[in-house]
Amino acid sequence: MVDPKNIRTIPFFAELDDDELAVVAGILHRKEFKRGDTVCAESEKGSKLYVLKKGEVKACRVAPDGELFTLVVMKDGDIFGEMGFLDDRPHSATLVAISDIEVLTLDRKEFEGLVESHPWVVYKLLKNIVYTVHAIVRSMNTRYMDMLNYMWGRKRGY
Repeated sequence: MVDPKNIRTIPFFAELDDDELAVVAGILHRKEFKRGDTVCAESEKGSKLYVLKKGEVKACRVAPDGELFTLVVMKDGDIFGEMGFLDDRPHSATLVAISDIEVLTLDRKEFEGLVESHPWVVYKLLKNIVYTVHAIVRSMNTRYMDMLNYMWGRKRGY
């Protein structure tokens, strides 16, 4: 359990009132990782949502030459692991702590336990997860178009 006062300022929980925050705090778990630690590995199955309370984490994929390629850096307040949390599929990237970090984890089974007793809490948090996924898709679309424009320009000699 986490003290609700310690999560009040985290954007992911901003829409929750004090009672709802207390409910969520009751199923959150606090965990710390040291700089360089792997938080979760690509292809590893996961059913936890991570809320980055403090520090920085990078999402990486293994390149064909075996090197880790950084996709994105996440900072205080960001969430990750949302896809595995939603569908219990393996992680699509490895997450590595860039600094000492503190995360709050939300287990899917415990979260699902709130569906009947606190449906609005579930709705609000799922809505925030959808917004996060939406932002990721928009960012990927932008990066993809930038890459196409770059390649198209090179092909045409611009």
